[in-house]
Amino acid sequence: MTRAYGVLNDDPAMAQDVKRIGTYLRAKRSWFVVDKQGVIRYVRVTDPRGILPNDEILEVLAKLK
Repeated sequence: MTRAYGVLNDDPAMAQDVKRIGTYLRAKRSWFVVDKQGVIRYVRVTDPRGILPNDEILEVLAKLK
């Protein structure tokens, strides 16, 4: 799934970099909202320490109703 959604850290150069090897082949921090028909309505990808406010996701969900 991480490859399908484009959120996998799969750059082989990361495996050679001691600062980035810990994130190699791991998913980026990501949020997706998928509607009942299976259509992705919202995507947010942040750095590993990124936080998404609950209000932002709740707003997206409210618009789907």
